[in-house]
Amino acid sequence: MDFQNGNAWLNDVRDAVRAGELVEPPEWVKERARRLFQRLTPASSATPTIINRIRAALVRDSRRMGVAPAGVRSLGALGGPWQLLYRGGNVDVDLIVRPNQDGRTINVRGQALAIEGHSVGTGIVEALPADQPRRLQGRVPPSARSRLEASGEFALPNLARGRYDVLLRFGAQEIELSGVEL
Repeated sequence: MDFQNGNAWLNDVRDAVRAGELVEPPEWVKERARRLFQRLTPASSATPTIINRIRAALVRDSRRMGVAPAGVRSLGALGGPWQLLYRGGNVDVDLIVRPNQDGRTINVRGQALAIEGHSVGTGIVEALPADQPRRLQGRVPPSARSRLEASGEFALPNLARGRYDVLLRFGAQEIELSGVEL
């Protein structure tokens, strides 16, 4: 067989199959291969979970001048607390950001609400610095993590000021708030 040329090699294999020259491996070789692959394959991979991740869009930032839409509170001066409202799929995420007295850290309180009146359920909220490089494998430890209560409420206290990617996980759904300026 000519292994230098991929097409010639493939043609040689096809010719061997047609001629019946390929030999079936013995049963003990097949069994050994099955056992080897069973050890390499985790049991949990038999039923993969499909996760639906939605990137939310910023709908309202109270720091921007203008008339507040009906139902959205104004939180005062630019140096004080402000409100960010995001929408991702059928979920609204409302963030209230309050700077701490030290001027370097902030407290974030939020609530995730389903638009159709259903509860989003319990889950986890993670905040990661937006400029931090992401590893291709393994999990990146979050800068802050909080529990998402059944009411959809959560808190991320004492975050350093900066840009964050905030991820809300509940059930098989994830809502991603990218580049949140805090």
